[in-house]
Amino acid sequence: MIEVAMVNRMVKRGVALAPVVVAVLWVVQGPRWGFSAAVGLALALGNLFLAARIIGGVAQHSPQLLLPAGMVAFALGLASLTAVGVALDRSDAVDFPVMGITLIAAHLVLVLWEASTAYKHVEDTDVLTGKTADLRS
Repeated sequence: MIEVAMVNRMVKRGVALAPVVVAVLWVVQGPRWGFSAAVGLALALGNLFLAARIIGGVAQHSPQLLLPAGMVAFALGLASLTAVGVALDRSDAVDFPVMGITLIAAHLVLVLWEASTAYKHVEDTDVLTGKTADLRS
């Protein structure tokens, strides 16, 4: 599933960026900001992975249902992020604005980063043989 491969690349990049982001915010404003950034990054990566699994599974088994699956993935992700965000805000465990800004920024950075390098991963699969031919050559 191409969607899962894309998210795997995004997760690797997010995991590589996480220590830097958390460390910078920790130094700037203390452990609460660092923890809030870590939570925001984890939520972003989890949301991207959930959407990829839903869309990838539907694309593989019922491609005609991709539009509804995309809407379900979006709604489910939004609902789960909202529920987790409200619970964390009520528990006073995180600084909500820091978590929210990190969550949004992580989504934007990771998706744009993937989009900017997507041409490196383009493959053409022959439907009849199942063989892939790299289009970059």
